[in-house]
Amino acid sequence: MNQVILLTGPVGAGKSSVAEAICERFDRMVHVDLDLLHHAVKAGYRHPWLDDPQAAEQRVLAVRNAAAMTREAIALRYAVVIDGIALAADAAIYRERLDGIESNVHFVLLLPTLEATLDRDAAREPSNPDRVRALHETFTQQSSEGALPGAVIDSTGDENAAMTADRVQDVVASGEALFIAGSA
Repeated sequence: MNQVILLTGPVGAGKSSVAEAICERFDRMVHVDLDLLHHAVKAGYRHPWLDDPQAAEQRVLAVRNAAAMTREAIALRYAVVIDGIALAADAAIYRERLDGIESNVHFVLLLPTLEATLDRDAAREPSNPDRVRALHETFTQQSSEGALPGAVIDSTGDENAAMTADRVQDVVASGEALFIAGSA
């Protein structure tokens, strides 16, 4: 049975790098990058972190499209890794849209320390430390309240994305990250 791994975390957590490291390990793998789906909106685009109705609508659209792409990939026997910022409200949409899928869906929160995420974000253009702090705080709070499913990995001390990918695969294999049990 193919699997779905949903990687989430704040900006600078290493989601995209870890997703690519996971994809390199499989013969049939689809990488669904939520950022690309956000940027598919060309006219009327709103940054996903903005707090307005149109930005919220576009966040929902991106998550629904990620789920639809995942369903299609699984139907053709590809494993899937989704990487993007998925908070508790997004997890609820994924649960609704992926329920009944034939594969297990795993939810993994990459949550390095705030200092590590700020350092990683500083290497990006443009860097947005205020957004990194806010997202890190939100993920930390939602995780501690049990609002996010699955497993949490502090990747601060990991030497590279491959090492974090190993840890992701470990929590997936152990069942610790199970979010939705496949129907097959």
